Amino acid sequence: MQRVQPTPVSARAELDVPGETSRQARVFAYWFVSLLLAVVLAATMTRSVPEAERGTERHREFDEHTHAQRVKIALIFGLAVPGALTLLETYRRRRGGPHARGITVEVTADGELRLWGRGYGQRVVLAGADVTERLLDVYCGRLGSWRERRLCVRASRLRVEQAPLIEVGAMAAHEDELLGLTLIGGEGDCVEVSRADYLVILAAVRSAADAHADATDDATDDATEHATDHATDEPQA
Repeated sequence: MQRVQPTPVSARAELDVPGETSRQARVFAYWFVSLLLAVVLAATMTRSVPEAERGTERHREFDEHTHAQRVKIALIFGLAVPGALTLLETYRRRRGGPHARGITVEVTADGELRLWGRGYGQRVVLAGADVTERLLDVYCGRLGSWRERRLCVRASRLRVEQAPLIEVGAMAAHEDELLGLTLIGGEGDCVEVSRADYLVILAAVRSAADAHADATDDATDDATEHATDHATDEPQA
């Protein structure tokens, strides 16, 4: 029987939940480098004043000028720059933001589930893969907590070039609780797509896995039938 090719499906991610760790590291680096730069620049403003000028009007003017420059440095490099970079990073990594939209989840025509972009590069062959779903109560720091419906695709055979497991999630709806899915608690550790894209990906993954299962069953039936016919055709001793 000819194997049915899965319908190609491609979707952009909506939220990179595991990427929150790298976001926190980036924000820490922004503040650390900016504050270090502010200290260095403020230190360069310190200059010694000749003993003869101490207590003079010129000395007081110099101190006032130096103090104003240090305050300016502190406001710009110690607050404004890292604050702006933090806001920009948070904006880019929001749900549906530019960072998440750079991640692609797709089911290919040759029967693979792929997750790539923004540091990701994973794929699982759907032929014979274990496809399951579950509900999770996810907590993810600043993003808060929510209930997630998650698709888990585990490879049947481990290969060097493919991941053993790919998980894709979406925010759960009330009707998902009526499906009898297992509910567990956990951390946000998978990429999320929109609910509409999730349902399309789920259908494509199941279709590819079921097509392989049907093809395997047909091949087994053909082999059994061939063996039976061969045994029937053999002459009786």
